[in-house]
Amino acid sequence: MQIKIHRGSHQIGGSIVEIKTERTRIIIDIGEELPSVDKRDREFNIEGVTTGTPNCDAVLVTHYHGDHVGMFEKVLPEVPIYMGEIAKRIFHIVQQTIKKKLDKGNPELIERFKTFAPGKRIKIKDITITPLMIDHSAFDAYALLIEAEGKRILHTGDFRMHGARGSKMPLVFEKYASNIDVLIPEGTMLGRISEKVKTQHELTQEAEELMKQHKNMFVLCSSTNIDSIASFYNAAIKNRKPFIVCDYQSEILKIVTKSSKSSFYDFARQKIYTYKSNLHNMMSKVGFCMMVRVNYRSEQAIKAFPENILIYSQWSGYLDKDRSAFDKRIHNFVEKAKHAGSKVVSLHTSGHAPAEDIKKLCEITKPKIIIPIHVEDPKNFTKLGIKSEIKILNDGEIFEC
Repeated sequence: MQIKIHRGSHQIGGSIVEIKTERTRIIIDIGEELPSVDKRDREFNIEGVTTGTPNCDAVLVTHYHGDHVGMFEKVLPEVPIYMGEIAKRIFHIVQQTIKKKLDKGNPELIERFKTFAPGKRIKIKDITITPLMIDHSAFDAYALLIEAEGKRILHTGDFRMHGARGSKMPLVFEKYASNIDVLIPEGTMLGRISEKVKTQHELTQEAEELMKQHKNMFVLCSSTNIDSIASFYNAAIKNRKPFIVCDYQSEILKIVTKSSKSSFYDFARQKIYTYKSNLHNMMSKVGFCMMVRVNYRSEQAIKAFPENILIYSQWSGYLDKDRSAFDKRIHNFVEKAKHAGSKVVSLHTSGHAPAEDIKKLCEITKPKIIIPIHVEDPKNFTKLGIKSEIKILNDGEIFEC
């Protein structure tokens, strides 16, 4: 069996991994490079997958973040794309919104995606894939256990153990993914080893306290970071504050509520309002928690309530106006909010595992070999004190296992 990292061996985002047997060829993730990458290769292609004669049995997407699925439109129509069922429905709404607002999305193509479910094996010729639901800032995210030719490979996708479902992750890996031949783990946080990571529970508690202290709260976070949205929603319930979102976010939360059995993700426990100016009277009287997006409508809402707190719940790097190739809209949005009177407070938790949890994963799965991806400097894996062999590949290099 062969493993090839087409992209992602020495960078975060844009990950594409190929696993191939004599009979079968699959791709895991088909990501677009992040805006922070200095030189984005927009002409990047893979023979038989995105160009030329079709020669691939499946593309499997671990979750709906753009750096894992952003190149889906380039996949040849003869090559099936698989994704989690709920992730597909959320991603379809994302694409519908992009098409409506920017005339760029492709929801019709998403409708043709095949789906997989946690723990249910998929057989593609001589490769068996077991999707394992994991904890990540994207809802319905997966690690993939690949079995073929007597070998067991675990591709972690993006994962963490400090989110709302994080405590279950060791048990999932112990049950399904012990004694792995090759582990392909993400290492996003290994470049920020000293950074203290909040748990989702801690974030929820801090949100509750801030709502007690401030009548009017705006929150800027990713519209598909369901865990963080749930934290602020639960804090709003605790403080008896109206919870306000846009139409786009409302549709996503309806999908999550119908699909989850956890009360943490039950967005029907208290009415959710979709923002319109006719809510201003109620908002003025009782206060509110409103999720905002980087757009003109949110800017106007913030101006209408100058005495407010704006919670910034995204990666701090997005506020670095000098960052290479950075989309300055987020930075400018936050600066405008400050000028309008907002008190800006950062309250965020990473969607990625810190070093100690990456090490814990390695100790549970006991891989013979580790091939790092989604990491700026894969040599950082050698500093974790892991007994397994660390095999550092370059993009395009083939490893025989």
